[in-house]
Amino acid sequence: MPLVPPPIPSFAQDTTQLVKEYESFVHQITPDDANTNIIHIETKEHATLTVEVSAAGWKVQKVQPDDAPLQVKMLEGETYELPEGFLMAASDEFKRLWHAALVEKLSALGSFDHEDNDGEDRA
Repeated sequence: MPLVPPPIPSFAQDTTQLVKEYESFVHQITPDDANTNIIHIETKEHATLTVEVSAAGWKVQKVQPDDAPLQVKMLEGETYELPEGFLMAASDEFKRLWHAALVEKLSALGSFDHEDNDGEDRA
C-alpha cells in the first residue's frame, strides 16, 4: 500500500493566510509571480528559501544567498510535512520566536485552567 502524505493545511493554499500565520516569525513571505505553488520566505537572518507547496509537502527548492550557512543550504531538495520543520532548521530566530509563542499560549491555557478551577465541583 503506497504511503499517502497528510493533506497540506488549508492555509497553505492561501498566501495571505500563510503570511498572517508566520509574518511575526520571519522577515518576509512573498508569492512567486510566475508560479502559484512557489513562495519565497526570507528569514530574520536574511536567508531566502524558495519553497514549492504541493500535495507531497513543502519542498525547499533553493536557498539564497549562495554563502548562506551550510545547515541552511543543506535544506535544498528536502521536503517537509509542515513549514515549521524547515523554518526551525533554517532560522534560529524563527525557532526562538516559535517556541516563545508556544510557551505564551501554554501559559495562557494554564492561567485559564487556574481561573476556572476555584474548588467548586461543576459536575
